Amino acid sequence: MIKIYNAGPLFTEAEIYQRRLEADLIKELLEKLNQEYSIFNPIDVPKSDISSVGIFDVDYDAIKLSNTFFFDLANMDTGTLVELGIVIERLQANKSIKIYPVISDFRVSNESNGFESSIGFNSFVIGALKSNEINIYLSFKDALEQFKKDILLNKHDFCKVEFE
Repeated sequence: MIKIYNAGPLFTEAEIYQRRLEADLIKELLEKLNQEYSIFNPIDVPKSDISSVGIFDVDYDAIKLSNTFFFDLANMDTGTLVELGIVIERLQANKSIKIYPVISDFRVSNESNGFESSIGFNSFVIGALKSNEINIYLSFKDALEQFKKDILLNKHDFCKVEFE
């Protein structure tokens, strides 16, 4: 089963809309491909009833149970970066997971150095992705298209994931 964790900032109306749109697009794709799936979208967890420790526990448990991750890193939201760090640790521990980070900043495609440019992307974060051979996508659409290819080409066996 494909177990997706959809990470990104979720504090503004636009961010909330984007996280929900992404979940809808993922669901639509997986249903067309007749894939069994679950999606954890942190925006759908009622935060008003739980403490910061409760939020961490719920999200961390979902990260441990997921095998596919989408990350919106365009704004380098600190919570999303913590989630990314946890997932990279899982990847380095030989967990069979797939990561689709998105940095949808149009300035990157206009810069000759791309993500190595001086526009403010944290070099440590970019280095963590590159050193683990994780592709960075310029749009959610691009990440979703690669996810679809990975499913269709069986590049990633979503059913043989080791959970903690």
